[in-house]
Amino acid sequence: MANYTITRHTESDHTYVCTNFSTMQIEDQVAADGAALDSTVVWDLKANAGYSVAIEDFIFSNGTIINAAAGFSYWKDLPSPILGAVMEEVSSILIRITLYLMPPQIGSLVFNSGSSFVMPSSDVDITVAIEGCAKVAGEGVHLRINNPLDRNTITNVIVDEGLEKNIVSNYLSDKRDEIHGILPSLPTKAIGDGTSRLIFSYIALAEDGYRYNTPPSLIFSDKNYHTKTTLTETINAHSTNKATDITGVRFDVYKKN
Repeated sequence: MANYTITRHTESDHTYVCTNFSTMQIEDQVAADGAALDSTVVWDLKANAGYSVAIEDFIFSNGTIINAAAGFSYWKDLPSPILGAVMEEVSSILIRITLYLMPPQIGSLVFNSGSSFVMPSSDVDITVAIEGCAKVAGEGVHLRINNPLDRNTITNVIVDEGLEKNIVSNYLSDKRDEIHGILPSLPTKAIGDGTSRLIFSYIALAEDGYRYNTPPSLIFSDKNYHTKTTLTETINAHSTNKATDITGVRFDVYKKN
C-alpha cells in the first residue's frame, strides 16, 4: 500500500465537480494569477496515520526532474497543458504539489515553454501519475552492549537530547546495557551528518589511578549503526614532560537513515 492520500487544495470561491480534482471553467478563460481560472492547481499529498513522507521518495512518472533542493523538487515534461510542477515538503506528513498552467517563473530554472492555458469549448481531462510510498513514522531501536570485562572500567549511556522520551537505556547487569525504543522521523537537516542521526553516547572511563594501553573499542554487528570516537586524555602526574595517558573514550552512536 502507498499509505498516503492525495487531495486537491481547494479554495472557497471555486466550483468543483464530482471530485475536488475537477472544476467548472468557462470557455476562453485564461489561466492567470488571481483569475477565475487559476494559474496553478495545488494538491496535498498527506501521509496516513502512523506514516511519514519525504520528498525524495516521490516522482512524477510522466515528468522530468530539472532540479532538487532541500525540501523541493522541480519538474517539466508533464502532460499538456501543464508547463511545470513543484513538490514541496511542508512537513513529515505533508507534501504540497503545485501544477502550473502558465509559464512558471522560479529563479533561473527552465521549465517547458508555452502559453498560458485557455479553456476550450469541451472538457479537458489530464492524467498526472505520481509514484512513491510513505514510510512508517518511526524506526525501532534495540541494542545490547556487552560491557568491558575489565573491572576497572566504568561505563555510562547518555541518550541524545530530544530523544529521551523515545529511547530508553536499561541497566541489565554488570555485563550488559540495553538501549531500546522508537526513533521518531525527523527532517534531514536535523539529523546528525545528513545521512545518519545521533542516538546515544556510550562512555567508558578508567577508574582513578588507571589508564589504557589501548583504548576500548565498540563494534556493531548491525551495519546500520556506526560510531564517532573521542578519547579522554589525562596528564601523567609522574611524567617529567607532561605526557598524557588515555583514561577514557566516548562513542557517539549513529543510526543510518
